[in-house]
Amino acid sequence: MIQIILLCIATIALFVYTFIHLVKENNANYVYVLALEFIGLIAEFISLLTTKTLNIVLILLILIISIILPIIYFVLEHKNIHIDEIINIAKGKKNEENLKKYLLKNIEKYPNSYISHKMLAKYYEKNNEKDKAEDEYLIVIGINPKDYETYCDLAKLFHENKKDEDAKRLLQDLLNQKPDYYSASILLGNILYDNEQYKEAILIYNEALRYSPSEYYLYYCLGMTYTMLNDFQNAKEYYMKAAKINSLKDISNLNLGQIYLIFREFDEAEKYFFEELNCDDEKIQANSYLYLAKINLLKNNIEKAIIYANTSIEIYPEIAKKIENDATFGIILGKIKIKPAKEVKSKLNNKEISIIEHLGKTYNLVENLADNMKIEKIEKERY
Repeated sequence: MIQIILLCIATIALFVYTFIHLVKENNANYVYVLALEFIGLIAEFISLLTTKTLNIVLILLILIISIILPIIYFVLEHKNIHIDEIINIAKGKKNEENLKKYLLKNIEKYPNSYISHKMLAKYYEKNNEKDKAEDEYLIVIGINPKDYETYCDLAKLFHENKKDEDAKRLLQDLLNQKPDYYSASILLGNILYDNEQYKEAILIYNEALRYSPSEYYLYYCLGMTYTMLNDFQNAKEYYMKAAKINSLKDISNLNLGQIYLIFREFDEAEKYFFEELNCDDEKIQANSYLYLAKINLLKNNIEKAIIYANTSIEIYPEIAKKIENDATFGIILGKIKIKPAKEVKSKLNNKEISIIEHLGKTYNLVENLADNMKIEKIEKERY
C-alpha cells in the first residue's frame, strides 16, 4: 500500500509539472503525456479505494505509464526531440518521396530540430542536392557543435564539391577541438594526399598515430604517401607495419614486393609475391603473377616467366596491356595468350591502383637507368 501512495504522490507531482508546461508553452504534445499520467492516477486511486494489494506486474505497468514514459518524453524534449516530430519521420520513412515534406513540416514547427535538420541534410545529399545538404549540415553543427560526425560529413561534401580549402579548414578546426578524432584525421590526411600535399598528409597521419597506434590503415596511408614521395625506405617500413597488423595485408605485400623489386632484391620480392598467389583480390593476384614473370625473365627462367605471365592474363585479361608496353617482356610476347576481357573480383580503389602503377613505372625507370649505366661502363672500358 505504501508503494501505491508514493507512486500516487509522484504521479500527481509529474501531472502538475506537465500541466504547467502545457499552459506555458501551448504545446499539444503535452496532452498525450497528461493522458498517460491520468490513466496511471486512475489506476492508483482505484487501488487505494479498494485497498487491494497489487501484484508486481501491475505496479510495474502503472509505473511505466504514469512515471517512466512521461520522464522519457521530457528527456527527449530536453534533447530537442518531439513526439509529433518522430511520428512525422516515421510517416516519411514509409514513403521516401514524402520524407522531405515531413522533415520540412517538422522544421517549420521546430526550427532548431537537430534530428530533422540532420535527416534533411542526408536526404539532400542522397538526392545530389549538395548545396542544400551543405546548408543543412551547417545548421546541424550550429545546433550541436559536439556532433563531430557531422563535421566529417560536411567535410566530405566540401571535398566532393571541390571545396577542399573549406574541407581542410573545417577538419583542422575539429582536430584543434578533438585531436584524437580518428575519422577527421584520416579524412584530412586523405584530402591532403589527393591534393598532392604529401608532406602535410604525413604530418596529419603521424599525429593520428599518437592517439591510434594500432590502426593499420594509418600505417598503410603513410606507406602510400611515402611511395608518392619516392621515399621507398620509409614506405617499406610502414607497409610492413600495416601487413603485421594483418589487415590490408594483401595490398601491403604487393607493394612491398614492388619496392624490393625497385631495390633489385629479387629473392626478397619473390617472397611477397608468392604470398599473394592465392589472394581473394584478383587484381592483386594477377599483378603478383606478373611480377614473378618479370623476375624470372631477369633470372633467365624463360619457361617459368611464360607460365606466370599467361596465368596473370588468365586471371585479369586487361593486364596484357601492361605486358605489351613493358620492354622486359619483349622476348616472350609471342608466347603470350591474349584473353577476352572479363569482370574481376577486386576491392582496390583508384588510389591503390595508382600506387601499384607508380611503383611499376618507378621500377622500369630504375631498370632503364641501371641498363644505361651498364652500357656506359662497357663503352668506357672498350675505349
